[in-house]
Amino acid sequence: MNSQIAPAPYIIHGSLPDRYPRGWFCIGAGYEFSTEPKMLNYFGTSLVAYRGEDTGKLHVLDAFCPHMGANLADGCVKGESVICPFHEWSWGADGVCNDIPYAKKIPVKARITSWYTHEANQLVYLWNDPDGNPPIKEQAIPDEAIVAEEGWTPWVIRRVHVENNCRELIDNMADKAHFSPVHGLPEITHFSNVSEGHKYTQFMNGHSENGLMKSEATYHGPGYMIHKSTTVAEGEPDRRFMSLVMNVPTSMESFEFLAGFKERVPEGMEGDIDAQTAYVNELIDDGVESSVFADLAIWKNKCTIDNPILCDGDGPVTKLRQWYAQFLVPVDQVPESLQEKRIYDKTS
Repeated sequence: MNSQIAPAPYIIHGSLPDRYPRGWFCIGAGYEFSTEPKMLNYFGTSLVAYRGEDTGKLHVLDAFCPHMGANLADGCVKGESVICPFHEWSWGADGVCNDIPYAKKIPVKARITSWYTHEANQLVYLWNDPDGNPPIKEQAIPDEAIVAEEGWTPWVIRRVHVENNCRELIDNMADKAHFSPVHGLPEITHFSNVSEGHKYTQFMNGHSENGLMKSEATYHGPGYMIHKSTTVAEGEPDRRFMSLVMNVPTSMESFEFLAGFKERVPEGMEGDIDAQTAYVNELIDDGVESSVFADLAIWKNKCTIDNPILCDGDGPVTKLRQWYAQFLVPVDQVPESLQEKRIYDKTS
């Protein structure tokens, strides 16, 4: 009779953050926004995004009119203001009510939140800070020189609603072991992560079905990651492409997953934006089973796990989570040590 007592089964612990992360979040390509109001359901509420008729500048406001609760995204734009469809109250880009057609005096309290926006890399970004502070200068989204190069297609953006906390997506940066079973990458020859302040970069080289792949992916804050990759195959021209992996929380238990793609313009498609977009969409559809969308099936049914059992072949998951945690606390609680550059090489 075996008298040894078997160890108790491991108990998974998991908890959700108690606030939304602070930082810049990409909400789409610049051409997706116009003077037609667009509804955005982010950060547990509804927002309205529109371009001003006079300046073309993008404005984002809280969408619910505090008069009688109508959604401003159902209204229209006049000048730089959005007009409520219910009673035609006019809300300026600063969130202040600037006209009520039937009133002699505008109530002093008639003010809604105006969100900080930014445009770079042919994309649109929205700043979120639960403490209401303005954007941090040092965390501004940089212009990527490669995006401005001639010969690239427009960004093609795909959106998917995911029923899980947005933090789940971030783990992929350090999760070296998932690239083979989920994304079909046969061999990884180099894998390292570099964290420095609000930036976190993954460097990865490997052998794919199409040749030698060299990849660099950088998160600028908690919601926006740009990925640049080159595939080299003997006897073939190098294939360069760019992609985006992004998230915007919709609730504590859900997020909008945004993936963006840019390809080199094929010969014969120069100047034909429709053909270029169709070409990129076809490539996305052909590779959907092994691309960034392959993670969707995992996120759909996985649990939140704060205490994962890790082995020596895993990537620096714990270090990545420590980096991400800085966006879930007030600025004055962010450890100074996170500003230091740290390299985690998990090649072997």
